Amino acid sequence: MRQHSPYVPTDKHDLAAVQAAMAAGWPAIAPVVPDLLAWMQDPNWPLARTLAPLLASLGAPLAPAIRQILDGDDAIWKHNLIFRVVAPSPTLLQALAADLHRLATHPSASDRAEEVDIEARAALLLL
Repeated sequence: MRQHSPYVPTDKHDLAAVQAAMAAGWPAIAPVVPDLLAWMQDPNWPLARTLAPLLASLGAPLAPAIRQILDGDDAIWKHNLIFRVVAPSPTLLQALAADLHRLATHPSASDRAEEVDIEARAALLLL
């Protein structure tokens, strides 16, 4: 069982953990990146808007973890990550350009329903 990290929120209002993660920065938060990305699943969670700029600022080192999500089935999570984390980060845009192109041109039915393809095309225009 994974030990709790002070950088990972325990609930959707745990802004103190996000502040601790911001203060610690990279590479201290590298081991908990998947846990932090999980808090981006719902764009309505209060800490998602606070966490997004931190994640975007990490840039290319985040690409492998985000790629796993973009390859998955959670269209809302994909949309939120592209809009809030990938698009604001030039280095993530570069690192994930092929993934964005795939989502823009060959979206699944659920990706199309959640407009992941539209968000991916919009992100690609920033390149």
